[in-house]
Amino acid sequence: MREILRVPAYRRLLAAYTLNELAYSFGSLALAVLVYERTGSALAAAGYFLCAMFGPALLSPAVVARLDQRSSRPVLVGLYGLEATVFVVLAWVVGRFALAPVLALALLDGVVAVTARALARAATVSVTSAAGLLREANAVSNASFSVCYMVGPGVAGIAVALGGTVTALLISGGVFTLVALTLATASGLPGSAPEQAPSVGRLSSALRYARGQRRVRALLGAVAAAMLFVSIPIPVEVVLVDHTVHGGAGGYGVLLSAWGAGAVVGSAIYARWRALPARAPIALGACCMGGGFVVMAIAPSLAVALAGGALAGVGNGTMFVGARTALQEAVEDRWMALMMSLSESIIQGMPGVGILLGGALAAAAGPRAALAAGGCGALVTGVVAWVTLRVRARETRRLRVRAPRYRFW
Repeated sequence: MREILRVPAYRRLLAAYTLNELAYSFGSLALAVLVYERTGSALAAAGYFLCAMFGPALLSPAVVARLDQRSSRPVLVGLYGLEATVFVVLAWVVGRFALAPVLALALLDGVVAVTARALARAATVSVTSAAGLLREANAVSNASFSVCYMVGPGVAGIAVALGGTVTALLISGGVFTLVALTLATASGLPGSAPEQAPSVGRLSSALRYARGQRRVRALLGAVAAAMLFVSIPIPVEVVLVDHTVHGGAGGYGVLLSAWGAGAVVGSAIYARWRALPARAPIALGACCMGGGFVVMAIAPSLAVALAGGALAGVGNGTMFVGARTALQEAVEDRWMALMMSLSESIIQGMPGVGILLGGALAAAAGPRAALAAGGCGALVTGVVAWVTLRVRARETRRLRVRAPRYRFW
């Protein structure tokens, strides 16, 4: 694992990735609080999430198709600089609050964020694959993300509580400025494509490529299914903890922490056994998430529900990094950024469908039924992934992973 940290370009990308996740935590929490406090409307809050999540999921692949053949450094610096500007403008808008400009800026920021994430992942593949260190890079990046996922919202909540929304938004703008400066001084990032294809029609060509490649299609399908079933329990977890097992608001906070801690453990599991075939972490992660939700569905007490949440977190920390790595290993370089964009759009957009299903199931049959549905769906996803992603004897790999063979003990 130390080898990957000796790659200067990757170190800069890792720093940018980590800072980006922290800034995202601050910004998204501050905006959600701002919209709800100033309007007092659940409908307005829902509108914010539509603009911040679903709009970017639909729009960002087209933006990536315009940018993915250009030199990485100026494009990423420009995108992160634009995010910093958006958050400074949002901080200014707080004193002159109007819902429409806030939602428009949230949509713009969401599109820029998903675009930058996809291009940064593609750049990471480029700077690490030649040395055969892609899986090591993904393991380290996933661990960084899991830690940020665990501590970021809590720190952001403290910042909003102590300093207010404006402070949190300005912190986000400052962190994005730091990300831009980090990459502006980086060397070794990918340059522009030597032979550039026309950007017109490039997205539709990428979609045809994804449909035509069996392994790519299966991996994107696995990510979509996993995100759908993982999202079903989201609106009912608080109901389960607060009303069913009587854990209260504090119990719900502990459940979120248990999930985050489990994700850190899942990251360590992937890092330890990253040389296994791709279907292993994908199937294992999906089954852990499914098993965790089933445990929560039948939990007689808060302690059992926490154990289920931790198990689901382990699966979360294993499954998605395994799927992303397998996708990166299966995709040709010229389509890398667009396939990363499609994957990010699925991760960004599918939770909306799952949340709607979860809310409907909970309303009709209670929170335990919604949790059980999400758990069973994730378990089926794991089994299907194990079967459809089986390693073929003559399967060609674009990368050779230089990782030792491990025994299980």
